[in-house]
Amino acid sequence: MLGTGGPYSDSTVGSASKENKCSIISGPGPDLAGLDKTKYIIVKCTETGSGLTIDHVYQTSTDGTSFIDLSAIDSHTHSSTAQGGGLIDIYSANPLHMDTGPRYVFDIAKADYGQAVTGTASIADDTDGTTGEGAVLLATGATSGSAASIRKSGLKLNFAKRSFFQTKLRIGTATSIAYHGGPNVDLVTDVDSNTAKYGAEFCTTTNNNWHLRSATGSAKSLSDSGIAISANRVAIRLEHRPTEGTPRVDMYIDAAAVFQKTSDVPITGTSTFNQLFRHSFKNSTTADRTLYVYGSRLAYEILDNWV
Repeated sequence: MLGTGGPYSDSTVGSASKENKCSIISGPGPDLAGLDKTKYIIVKCTETGSGLTIDHVYQTSTDGTSFIDLSAIDSHTHSSTAQGGGLIDIYSANPLHMDTGPRYVFDIAKADYGQAVTGTASIADDTDGTTGEGAVLLATGATSGSAASIRKSGLKLNFAKRSFFQTKLRIGTATSIAYHGGPNVDLVTDVDSNTAKYGAEFCTTTNNNWHLRSATGSAKSLSDSGIAISANRVAIRLEHRPTEGTPRVDMYIDAAAVFQKTSDVPITGTSTFNQLFRHSFKNSTTADRTLYVYGSRLAYEILDNWV
């Protein structure tokens, strides 16, 4: 006999005990902790307390003495079907996922990138004399309007799928400069286009803040994060979330709170082969300006001849 926890039939008599067994109870942790666990099966916590965590779902133990957290996931090694599935199976099931991983984080070298310069600009390998960190150095030289850019070519990014771009940079002098960085972004010397993209920008002619640009293929916009640029090392991460109820791009600058952009977020389209991602930098003064690129990473879904 299944008792009060059994399935309903046309002749089942309704009762409080059966409804409690067959319903999901929700409430604050302290209140849930005080329940008679022999009378309930599944509960959801709406406020952390008494050992229970908000938004976690719990199952009562058979002996009615404790809660089992169903939201917690046991660690697994992906070494077999009993450990979350073999690692090769995960890769095989996701053939369109690509991650540049450590390729542009270790042994940083300008030779790994396509390069372009205008005016008196130059691109060089650099080793920091204080920390020994390697970087690709973009230098404008002393001619105003000069620009240096590096880009990575590759199989096309699918803007209908989630992706993220992250990088570590250092600005030499935080005045009279402009920068574009991210997937499929325009050269800093070009007119901003509607081409599908998302990227971090600054232009000190406007102000000294980091901005987040995105474009859908037919419209574009730029949003001010309110986070100031500086001449210190900076970590940047851009999370593209086109499949959310409201598509958005999240920007993280060092330890600052997330800045979110929901206008003109691409949900279709692809990158071009020659600008999977790019760093582009220029000056607006008759003095040399520098940008150090310490590393970059892009994780994305491919929309190309790749099955």
